[in-house]
Amino acid sequence: MSRLLDFPSELLAHTFSYVNQSTLKSLRQSCRFISPLATDQLYRTVHLQPGETSQKGLQEILNNPNLRRIPRKIYIDTVDESLNYDDGKEQKWPQGWDNLVPQVKELPRLNAAVLCFDKGFTSDSTDSDHLHYGAFPQRPQFRFQAMHKFFSLLESLRHPIQDLGIRNLQADNPKDPKTLAKMAKVLSGLLSLRLSITSETNDAAPEHNLEYPEIRKFFKELPSTWLSPAASSLQHLSLCSREYSGFYPHLDLSSLFFPCLKTLSLGNFCFFHDDQIDWILKHGDTLEEIYLDDCAVLYDFCMLEQNVDACALPRDTLVRREGDVSLYGSFEKRWHHIFDLFAEKLPKLRHFRIGRSNWYPDIPFEQESNIKVGLYYNRYMCCYDGYGPSPYMEGENPKYAANLENGWRPSPECDDEDRAALRKLLAKLGQSIQESYSNRHSDDLIVDFVQRRYGSAE
Repeated sequence: MSRLLDFPSELLAHTFSYVNQSTLKSLRQSCRFISPLATDQLYRTVHLQPGETSQKGLQEILNNPNLRRIPRKIYIDTVDESLNYDDGKEQKWPQGWDNLVPQVKELPRLNAAVLCFDKGFTSDSTDSDHLHYGAFPQRPQFRFQAMHKFFSLLESLRHPIQDLGIRNLQADNPKDPKTLAKMAKVLSGLLSLRLSITSETNDAAPEHNLEYPEIRKFFKELPSTWLSPAASSLQHLSLCSREYSGFYPHLDLSSLFFPCLKTLSLGNFCFFHDDQIDWILKHGDTLEEIYLDDCAVLYDFCMLEQNVDACALPRDTLVRREGDVSLYGSFEKRWHHIFDLFAEKLPKLRHFRIGRSNWYPDIPFEQESNIKVGLYYNRYMCCYDGYGPSPYMEGENPKYAANLENGWRPSPECDDEDRAALRKLLAKLGQSIQESYSNRHSDDLIVDFVQRRYGSAE
């Protein structure tokens, strides 16, 4: 023990940050020197859940002057795991939270907060009622109420929050002006913002998932509602959504500029135009880390006439192909072009990951470092509106179906070029990555960075 005590307290504190909760509790009982270090790690992050045990635990911290000064981050998890999706019972605001949540402002060192919702979401909209398939415990009214209470709490803190996360944010923004005003105030001055975005799904006909008016409106409003207020100060931005976004539904980030941006993380985002790459490159003076989780180059796409206004490209940029009533477009840039641009025009870039993290059973959240680097075959996708179960199809599938009748174009064949460009980029960054592995989450086989194609030789 004497040798352990010879280590600087800062080094011990950092070491304890990797220790699990039960071990930290034991370390608190070990000696007077280690006890405060373990205590600080044990209570640095606190969790509030609907159950009585969680509420009592937070109340004990709030009632103890020594413990109250420790927490830096709080997770307010609204998910009531006792509720069953199938019984149709709606969740209510947890009993006791109206008294407890406002007390969180008494945590003097709190600078980070995360609000967690259920992954299931059904709109209350009466538009396109034939599309509404399921009902989940957390109805929109519950979510809007939770958002109002959460941002009321953050607005009341002694010091402005610096790190904000919303897990399973519904693709439907609050309508209440008071809530929106509180959101804008809290977002102003943020250093870090993480949003994982859930949206309504129709399990019986998933091809309709992008036809809900809420998701289309939400992504068009996302830059002005969530990002613009934080633009001047934001250093870390993470956007991850259940559905592919960027093209359809339209998410346009090109009008935004973050002068302090160091980390950019995107999940399920589609690149289909040079402007999107240029938007990243214009942050070259500050950008140090890029994480691309299940992101794709959209090399070919078509939209039905009635849905063109919901996609990102103006109608006059799309064309008809012979024998088809849909409107088509394509994108010629490939990942190796993008990697080369990052290497050339992002001088401060220090870390880059492209590949896939674990998307089951929920949208990844705070999982950027867990992205398994690889050139998966769905890094190239096409979007053919009107086809199911999703208009987004992994690059290999259209190749098998390509023929003169449907006009589909095959996936780009540029594994060698992409691999070489990725290796070049990583070498410039001094970043060592495992090039061959089996992904335990999905049984994917990566060989020399590239996912092994179906039917290829082992």
